Amino acid sequence: MSVHLLLGPEVGAKEGALRHIRDTLRTEHAGEVEIIRFYPFECEGGELTAALLNTSLFSDHRLVILSQAESASAALVDEVASYLARPAEGATLVIISSELFISSKISKLVPKANTQTFYDLLEREKGEWIRTFFRRMGLMISTGAVDSLIDISEDNTQELRTICSQLGLFWQIADKGRPIEEEDVDLYVFHSRQEDAFTLFPLIARGELRQSLKSLSVILGSGESQTPILLLRGLLWQFRRLLSLQELLEAKESEFEAFAKAKVMEKDAAIRKPKDKSSYRDAASRFNLEETQAIIAALIKADLAVKEAGVDLMKTIFERLLYQIIVKKGAPLAEAQFAAL
Repeated sequence: MSVHLLLGPEVGAKEGALRHIRDTLRTEHAGEVEIIRFYPFECEGGELTAALLNTSLFSDHRLVILSQAESASAALVDEVASYLARPAEGATLVIISSELFISSKISKLVPKANTQTFYDLLEREKGEWIRTFFRRMGLMISTGAVDSLIDISEDNTQELRTICSQLGLFWQIADKGRPIEEEDVDLYVFHSRQEDAFTLFPLIARGELRQSLKSLSVILGSGESQTPILLLRGLLWQFRRLLSLQELLEAKESEFEAFAKAKVMEKDAAIRKPKDKSSYRDAASRFNLEETQAIIAALIKADLAVKEAGVDLMKTIFERLLYQIIVKKGAPLAEAQFAAL
């Protein structure tokens, strides 16, 4: 059967498997393969099945990819299952999910040989992957630098490959004669990484005050007049999402159900990505429900202060706010209590 199921959080390896499927099809069909990618929100009206069944004018075979299948609606699951019961001859369907399991309505119709699960890399596997990557570029890297790259990257080879490629190309130009050291990694990432409320939140969730202050400095350093307001709104959105998660857990919902039912201001805000789940687990273990409520109140108060403050006070307001969130867990600060770190 021309269907493949790629499961698990390890994005880089899944993309590698997808490329292998694509290259195999191109070999079998002399390069004439039409590729169409869908996401669940794009194919609620039968578009997926239509793409699989309709004959292409431009190629003999179609490769249809359904990404983020973990967020598929019940109707889409039924549609896919119905197609798999009678698949088309001229098409290959690849279903990709970041979860380890998918609806049995689908999984039972995919041959075991065509089902692959990709787990996060272990720490020792990530270290060896990084060393091998730089060795192939003709570069040396210290153990401290390897550990630093592991700390700042996600648990998948796609994230690692992006960071290592950028750092490796920079190092080949900058100073190829010596090994990459830990401080080189920190300096490069500090200057090159795009920072916003969504990269700051995981640092807050882990209680990393110093790294949070560094991230704050990069964010505010953009000079954009709307940055402070957008930063506050982003943090407020995430802590409201955390509060919803905690309320669901307090109501004895399972973690799986709580992640799926999370809301922000009565709007659905399901937590689906593995890295987001990890961050919200960290936050839920660091802050209890009452502390999260206090943090939300502090963010709302800070929003008023930011709108009234001048540029020269902006950094101080946010530094105090991060200290209040991470160290005081939302409790009010005495006026002379905080000093910039």
